[in-house]
Amino acid sequence: MIRLLIADDSPVFRHFLKKCMADMADVEIVGEARDGEDALAKIAALKPDVITLDMTMPRMDGMQTLHVMRKEHPAVKAIVLTCGDESEADLTVAALDAGAFDFILKPGSSVRDAKADLIASLYPRLQAVGKTNRQSATRRQSATRRQNLSTIKPQPEMNKAVSIGVPDVIAIGASTGGPQALHTLLSALPDSLKVPIVLTQHMPKLFLQSLSERLERETALTCSLADEGTALQGGHIYIAPGDVHLELSRQGMNLLCHLVDSPAVHHCRPAVDPMFFSLATLAPRIRTLAVVLTGMGEDGAAGAKAISEAKGYVIAQDQASSVVWGMPGATLACGAAHEVLPLDEIAAAVMTICSRENRKYGRVYARTAI
Repeated sequence: MIRLLIADDSPVFRHFLKKCMADMADVEIVGEARDGEDALAKIAALKPDVITLDMTMPRMDGMQTLHVMRKEHPAVKAIVLTCGDESEADLTVAALDAGAFDFILKPGSSVRDAKADLIASLYPRLQAVGKTNRQSATRRQSATRRQNLSTIKPQPEMNKAVSIGVPDVIAIGASTGGPQALHTLLSALPDSLKVPIVLTQHMPKLFLQSLSERLERETALTCSLADEGTALQGGHIYIAPGDVHLELSRQGMNLLCHLVDSPAVHHCRPAVDPMFFSLATLAPRIRTLAVVLTGMGEDGAAGAKAISEAKGYVIAQDQASSVVWGMPGATLACGAAHEVLPLDEIAAAVMTICSRENRKYGRVYARTAI
């Protein structure tokens, strides 16, 4: 059973949320809060697993509440509910960067069935919270019997040198927990990196613009949303804009961005798989280093497998450092990952692979260690 606290200054919207969750058999609403101060008091008293957090509340807003939660109640997951306009986009991305579990858009007036729309967005995230909590409990219970995956040494017979050479492009996919993971990874990369980065994060267009601007400010690299026909440059990050997929093609010595208005993949647009598959088709002339970060679902796993089979190299974030170990876990499960690393070690691995002095890199983890 998932214990849920609702925090929103609108009694009408709180009532609407309660109606939406009435049919969720595995969700228990333990209380309501009208602002951030009320929410913190009720978190302490009621011990919820997750809180739905409005960004714009009186006395203490959602961002202030989240900062206190991270210090005093780190186990409680926060799902941000936002209206999705420009004023809240920056706040929402900042909240995700600060450790919010995920966000959903409040149904707008143009939505035909607001209740169904909210349930479709919120329920999978609540299920992901439940799964994450169960996995955490299992890891704690077995901590004395098993080592964490990131510390397991590969068996000698399974060690394999993987020849990749210096990659021509780094491709990163992320979803739930992605903004914080991307900040950690990309802010650790120096401006001396001469390999371009293409990035797909599951988000609406307005939020991706805010993410791009945030990464531009907080990393040493140049960051922007990808445009149709843009030629990739070293030291630049190109983010798939919302509502279209980002794919890559080769023209002479250049790699070009293409914005493809095709159907959603894994219920997402932009999705990671179209980007990964487009790069796999360019091998062996184009060498790709793929990184699959935290996220719900399996997007990116099949594309990472194609890159791996095309002699690219694939790194997956480990379970312990992932907010949700869906996408990287699926990447490992399908045999695509050459290496599974904690988030704070991925930047160093990327720089090692991109070093011209290191033409052979990495080992395949023993399958018995998984």
